[in-house]
Amino acid sequence: QTANAGTSGVSGGMTLGTGTSTNGASGSIAMSTGAATSGAGGAITLTVGDGDTGAGGAMNLTAGKSVTGGALRMTAGQGTGGSGGHIVMTSGEGTTASGAVSISSGEASGVTGEMIVATGSGANASGAMTLGTGTSTNGATGSISMTTGAATGGAGGAITVTVGDGDTGTGGAMTLTAGKTTAASAVGGAMSLTAGEGAGTGGDVTIKAGQGVTAAGGDMTLEAGLGGQTGGDVTVKTGVGTATNSGAMSLQTANAGTFGVSG
Repeated sequence: QTANAGTSGVSGGMTLGTGTSTNGASGSIAMSTGAATSGAGGAITLTVGDGDTGAGGAMNLTAGKSVTGGALRMTAGQGTGGSGGHIVMTSGEGTTASGAVSISSGEASGVTGEMIVATGSGANASGAMTLGTGTSTNGATGSISMTTGAATGGAGGAITVTVGDGDTGTGGAMTLTAGKTTAASAVGGAMSLTAGEGAGTGGDVTIKAGQGVTAAGGDMTLEAGLGGQTGGDVTVKTGVGTATNSGAMSLQTANAGTFGVSG
């Protein structure tokens, strides 16, 4: 380490680096602790010192620039007889607001890089994934927004939410629930399902129950909410046609099979 600074100075800097090369690769830097027998391997700690003026010192990890950019990998330790090590990324605490966490792929003159967030495969069960905002004791909690980018000269990206297939028991459920409020005379959160607007024809909305391969197909229930005084209304109507006709309404049961009657 460098010596401590005087009364009105700064401590000396430290540079650890390899030399440049004009005809070949530059040297690498390896930092590692030794292997241990009958004990734990030594830890490596990189810490920026505390300060009391201005912003805290930054820590930057940057992979190398080249024809193809260098990779940056963070891998926790393998567990040979139990669980593998954790990776924890946490923003800094603050007296007014905590720091943000931003993870994004880099910009490109062609196609930007993908972002994949997934739990690992498992012999018994794969890991769960939770996406949520924190709780609040005096105010509103944070919102969650999932949006694909706008496109010029192409189609906007799709959003697909799918429950995985299984071969034992009931299929996995998908539940969308608007928020509850306990405030007096307040209204519960609304839920809207709207197809996209089109310069020609608007997008369709299709709600369909599941197929039953060897038994009955799934039921569909459309029901308004229970009310302490008046129950909720159900309104089904076709769209307005500003230039010609309004939309038609068709309500019918499906055709019967070979040995049955229609519903």
